[in-house]
Amino acid sequence: MAISSLNDYLTTMATTTSTSTSSTFTTGFEMDDFLQMMVAQLQNQDMNNTADTNEFVNQMATYTMIESINSMTAAMADLTELSMTNYGVSLIGKDVIIAEADDDGNITTVQGIVDSVNFYNGETMVVVDGNSYSLSSVMSVDAADSSSGDNSGE
Repeated sequence: MAISSLNDYLTTMATTTSTSTSSTFTTGFEMDDFLQMMVAQLQNQDMNNTADTNEFVNQMATYTMIESINSMTAAMADLTELSMTNYGVSLIGKDVIIAEADDDGNITTVQGIVDSVNFYNGETMVVVDGNSYSLSSVMSVDAADSSSGDNSGE
């Protein structure tokens, strides 16, 4: 009788969990799968040698902790991408020095003012003189040179 009420509880819990949980990172084994497996184990157990319910609770707690860590990891990835986007946008109008490595491993630098920022495949790209460069290749950032403007004070 206790197992029947536990099955009802787990079925309700599985339905509630599967409808309220949304994650961008999946391991292929969802909470619903875990709960179905646990219910099947409880339904098919030997009545003379019943399963330890504490073990099931420990497994569920461990699985819940892993799901929470995966959710936090996805949130941190989103936050990192947003931070890189904001940093890239803040470089518009700034004078930058960009390092480029060719196929032979030789490093050349490009200096210029960031005209715009592109977002491609989750990567922030700065545009200098019409060419796109990865944000990670920016070596130096300075305020744009204002000497080209008219500063005669007349």
